[in-house]
Amino acid sequence: MFEVVFIVLVIAGLGLWAFGRPKFSPPKTAKSDQRTYRQFEAAGSLFVNRAEMGFYHALRRELPPDYSLMSKVRLEDIICVKAGIKNAEARWKLRARVKSRHVDFLVIDEVGTPVVAIEVDGPSHQSPESFEADTLKNGLFKAAGIPLRRVLSSEDYLARSKAISAEFSA
Repeated sequence: MFEVVFIVLVIAGLGLWAFGRPKFSPPKTAKSDQRTYRQFEAAGSLFVNRAEMGFYHALRRELPPDYSLMSKVRLEDIICVKAGIKNAEARWKLRARVKSRHVDFLVIDEVGTPVVAIEVDGPSHQSPESFEADTLKNGLFKAAGIPLRRVLSSEDYLARSKAISAEFSA
């Protein structure tokens, strides 16, 4: 008899835990007004450093006319959480992994399909934090089936641009 009561209490406790906890709801955007808007200004160049600017100009010259070069594209605009993941909280947590990150450059074809993503890696990519971020990007692009090329800031940009362009324009 004690065992039956114990089992019923355990099942009831699990039921309360599973169904009684609050449902996940994504955070809401706060209302904004003129005071909020006055706290923002236009950013400077999209290029963080001279290496990115130099590589951008070299690759832009090498691209065939049917391709476009985009700069500082959010990962969330390139890679999304699979539609089959229905749990809202799980989707939100996965989305958080990509929503505040970007790729230095993205080459797209004439219909906007990503062809290759490019990261220009300078000396700052030697830190443990950068290693983790780079590993995440490498894995995400591999999973999405989009090539990700890493260019060292010390490389010959013209030669590297020609090599990358030749990958998809052949």
